[in-house]
Amino acid sequence: MKRNILSILMLALTLQGYAQKISFESTTINAGNTLWQRPISATFKFSNKDKNPLIITDVDAGCGCMVPKWTTGQLQKGDKGEITISYDAKMLGHMDRYIDVYTNQSSKPVRLRMKAYVTRSEVHTIEELFPYRIDNVCLNANNIEFPDVHAGDSAKVTIEILNDGQEVYTPGLMHLPSYLTAKFMPEMLARGQQGKIELTLHGDKLMNYGLNQTSIYLSRYAGDIVGATNELMVSSILLPEVKQSTGAQPSFYISSSTLNLGKLGNKKKLTGNIRLKNNGSAPLTIDNIQAFNQAITVALPKRELQPGEATTLKVEVWAKYLGLSKAEPRVLIITNDPKSPKEVITIKFE
Repeated sequence: MKRNILSILMLALTLQGYAQKISFESTTINAGNTLWQRPISATFKFSNKDKNPLIITDVDAGCGCMVPKWTTGQLQKGDKGEITISYDAKMLGHMDRYIDVYTNQSSKPVRLRMKAYVTRSEVHTIEELFPYRIDNVCLNANNIEFPDVHAGDSAKVTIEILNDGQEVYTPGLMHLPSYLTAKFMPEMLARGQQGKIELTLHGDKLMNYGLNQTSIYLSRYAGDIVGATNELMVSSILLPEVKQSTGAQPSFYISSSTLNLGKLGNKKKLTGNIRLKNNGSAPLTIDNIQAFNQAITVALPKRELQPGEATTLKVEVWAKYLGLSKAEPRVLIITNDPKSPKEVITIKFE
């Protein structure tokens, strides 16, 4: 019995040693607007919370358009460092990319998110900077998506707001679920003043793996009520902990991450298919399939695929439900593939 207890304690200490101890001030940065081909950068600040030295071994930006630079060498407990990501801005429009940070503390990377907007001309108007309006409050987003998290992780997203009214405005959010907290900077906005709402997602309080969506509501005045006009959609994805193995493993294959259904016109619905296959050497389990938008329905005849086996995912878009959700038309698939547990299919139509 004593030997068993000792083994359990040693295992717990080992697992604790592999826990990620690098702490970022923010894992998501909106770098703002820039002109085409005028590089823009974001700096992620971090510190070492562990008693053991911290070393950043690699930063994978996933694209040649982004160049990372980071603090090198050993960082002792309490030491601070920075990771700067420069984006070349050679593509017009919104840029939203993930960066994986690898350290000597864990085989699991920390995922950062950088966002920016590239335009051909300087942005001057309120409508361009804050395209969403709720009465006298202007926002840069009304559909908030957090980076993916595992249980125990946290993530932050910032909403830019502007008081376009004549009176002092005190921002507030209603119907926040237990896994979200909000910070208002500043707590009051004078006429014409800009501010920020920082939302923090607490992964340990998410109950379900896969897509978690909820509506929160911007408070415009004391005693405000909830409704479609002040609704903000919030989406987050909780990923399962997939055990790495040196033996046989599944490998999830998807024929395309984009499904173009053509022109809707006066049709009641559009239908399309995506081919799914297990290219691995162990059974593939499709644990979860969820649509981001209420207008999308999916059907899958099989949830477990043997090595080499394939199946077809049927996707339908219903015209009568379009407009009920602010979320983009996408489908989330969660599997037991240790290398790629999540796939997202973007649904396009005219």
